[in-house]
Amino acid sequence: MTGKATRTAGRYLLVHGSGLVLVLFSILPLLWGVSTALKEESDVYAFPPSWIPSPLTFENFIGVFRNPDLIRSFLNTLIVASATTIVALVVGVLGAYGFSRYRFPGRNTLLWSVLFTQLFPRVVVIVPFFVTLRNLDLMNTYQGLVLVYLMVIFPIAIWMIKGFFDNLPREIEEAAIVDGCSLPQLLWLVVIPMSKPALAAVAMYSFILAWNEFLFALVFTNGLDRRPLSVALAFFIDENGIHWGQLMAASVVMSIPAVLVFTFSQKLLVRGLSEGAVKG
Repeated sequence: MTGKATRTAGRYLLVHGSGLVLVLFSILPLLWGVSTALKEESDVYAFPPSWIPSPLTFENFIGVFRNPDLIRSFLNTLIVASATTIVALVVGVLGAYGFSRYRFPGRNTLLWSVLFTQLFPRVVVIVPFFVTLRNLDLMNTYQGLVLVYLMVIFPIAIWMIKGFFDNLPREIEEAAIVDGCSLPQLLWLVVIPMSKPALAAVAMYSFILAWNEFLFALVFTNGLDRRPLSVALAFFIDENGIHWGQLMAASVVMSIPAVLVFTFSQKLLVRGLSEGAVKG
C-alpha cells in the first residue's frame, strides 16, 4: 500500500470512527432507557447493571397505557403540538411571503425585530407571558399554550421560509398571475408546492418544540385537564422515589411521535427538493 493510500485509509477510519463514537454516545441513553423500561422493578437497581433485561417484561408499558392520566396528557400534548404546527405554517407562510415579496416602510426594522426576540432566554419572558395569559383568561388552556409556543416559533419560521421564498424564481409567479391566478391561488398552487423543504423543516421544528417543551407547560398549566406529557412525566417522582421502569416506558412512548414526525419530514425534505427544482 502506497503512502497516499495509507493516508487516505487513515483519514477514512478517523472520520468514520469519530462519527461512530458520536452516534454511540448519542444513542446509548436511548438504548438504556428502552432496556430499563423492559426490566422488572427489582432488576432496575441490580448491580452490576445489565443491558439485556432478564426476564423481559412489558408490565411497565402496560401500566403506562392503563394510566388514564398519562393518556389524557398524551392527548393534550398531541392537540397542542398539532395546533402549534398548523398555525406556525399558515402564519409563517403569509408573513414570510409578505416580507419576501413586498416593500413597505419599516420592513427591515420589523423583520429584524422579529429575530431580535430570539435573543432573550425563555426564563426572561415567563412573567410577561404569565401576566398576558392571565389577563386574557387563557391560563391552563390549549389556546394559551399554543400562543406561547408560537411566540417562540414565529421568528424561526418566518426567517426560514422567507429565505427559501427569496430564492424562488419570480418569473414563475409572474407567469401564474398572467394566467389569472389570484394571490391565494398563487400561494396554494405555485409557491407552497415549490417550498416543501422549508415547510417540512418548519413543521418538524414546530412539532418537536411543542411536543418536548417543559418549562412553559409547567408554568402555564395546572391540574390534569391540560397538563402535557412532558410535565406529567415529572410526577413519576414522589415521596416513594422514582419509578424508573414506568418513567422510561412513558418516555419511550412519548418519543415515538417526535421520531415519526422527524422521519416523515425527512422524506418530505428530499421529495420537496426534487419536486421544487426548476429546470431551465
